Amino acid sequence: MMMLKYPEPAVRPQEVPSQGTGLFTLPPQGAATISQTDAQALRTLCDALRERLLGRVVLTAHPHRIGSRTSVALHLEGRLGQSVDILVTVTGTTSWPQPEEYDHPRWYITVPDAADVVYLLLHLSDLCERFQVN
Repeated sequence: MMMLKYPEPAVRPQEVPSQGTGLFTLPPQGAATISQTDAQALRTLCDALRERLLGRVVLTAHPHRIGSRTSVALHLEGRLGQSVDILVTVTGTTSWPQPEEYDHPRWYITVPDAADVVYLLLHLSDLCERFQVN
């Protein structure tokens, strides 16, 4: 069995500026960080997932291109067949679903670059592993 490890992102103190325009700071050496604002948006996303998906969550990733944009379509399915689809697209900026969008089964996230897509996917996968079996 293979186990993939990655450093869990730390939340940057508000007074520490980001070194770059990415969702995550991903230095060649050292810990990844995320801003307090984006960390809160990620917590909101995870809370919405836990609320909709009961039990163990299976995450399936479908990388693809839409025009000239790189995207990954994520399908998350809970124990009772409930599901959420999230489209993560590289656009050069970060955006999270608005609160009212969590009422729908398809959510959209944009990120600055491909490294953010990979790191977000790793982090969401890890968070899904932590979901409690209800």
